[in-house]
Amino acid sequence: MIYLLLTWLAAPLLWFRAALRGRSAQRRILVIQTAKIGDFVATTPVFRALRQHRPDAEIVALLHPVNLPLARGLQSIDRIVALPEGGFRAWAGKRWLYSLLGGGFDAVIVLSPNLSTYLVPFWAGVPTRISVLPDRRQGSTRLAWPFLSHGEPHLAGRLFRETALRSLGGLGLPVDDDLLATASEVSVADVPQSLDQILPQKTAGEPLVGLGLGAGNRMKALAAEQWLVMARDLLAIPGVRLILIGTSADRETAQELLRQLPLSRILDTTGLFTLSQLPAVLMRLECFVGVDSGATYLADAVGVPVVDFMGPADADDQRPLGPDAFVIRSSEPCAPCSHAFDAPYQCRMGTRVCIVNAPVIALAEAVKALVRR
Repeated sequence: MIYLLLTWLAAPLLWFRAALRGRSAQRRILVIQTAKIGDFVATTPVFRALRQHRPDAEIVALLHPVNLPLARGLQSIDRIVALPEGGFRAWAGKRWLYSLLGGGFDAVIVLSPNLSTYLVPFWAGVPTRISVLPDRRQGSTRLAWPFLSHGEPHLAGRLFRETALRSLGGLGLPVDDDLLATASEVSVADVPQSLDQILPQKTAGEPLVGLGLGAGNRMKALAAEQWLVMARDLLAIPGVRLILIGTSADRETAQELLRQLPLSRILDTTGLFTLSQLPAVLMRLECFVGVDSGATYLADAVGVPVVDFMGPADADDQRPLGPDAFVIRSSEPCAPCSHAFDAPYQCRMGTRVCIVNAPVIALAEAVKALVRR
């Protein structure tokens, strides 16, 4: 709160300095997106739109470290900066951001807003300061909104990617149907050399169905018993092979499935591939089924049909958008409880009822429909 008060006291001088500098040609643009994999993939249209409309600008992305492998392959990003450990908390984090902005940016676009990302660009004298504005958990940060040159409110019922793209109106970009239809961008350049030995190419009559076992937010993850019920139902598809997708944290679940399912029709790839290699792996699949996780959004971005169980997540905020994306929401009265600006990592009721009662057979039926199609 003290930073907010001091900024208001110094605001006349800071506004005067910004007015003296004036609006520049936006040759250097910093995009602050510090959320994790699914959110990053869903907002890559912002980088792609910037590259299309500002081809001569240097586009710099300030990202959560987990997303660096994905961002390195994107032609729309010129330079990547990793969010430091601890983020912008305390004076050290704000001073780090101030030092970064001191490099002479003409515009800052904030997709992961907080008090620091409102205040520090104002301190640094960045001429164009754009941010999406949360619809939840705003608190005292609302008092910092006047320090922005453009704020784009997020509206309930609107996809967050649309709010992010609409914020580009603060740069003078035309916010029209073409802009809002900008597709997600994922690089598939990092193909593991062992991929052909581990995972076969698609062949007629032998569909590969990926099971996305994990989630960065473990509150969303299905239990091994639920995956087992779904897998047994999916094995009724003639010739199907189930490909277990996940990190090393999902190996225990994978091992439970391997113990109880025919090994000739199931393949465990958990922990075998890096994040940058995952898009190439997912492209081998006929269909992918999972919860609302980064892998689900990657599969959707590379054109693989997906079945996504949203669980606690709000499908109005964010969901797969591919032509063959099948989104299933929880029917529990407490769901959704996880939103774009209010995403808990623990069930507030202590029961995870939306996950415990997940409609696993309905998920399997949706996969069957996609495979038949």
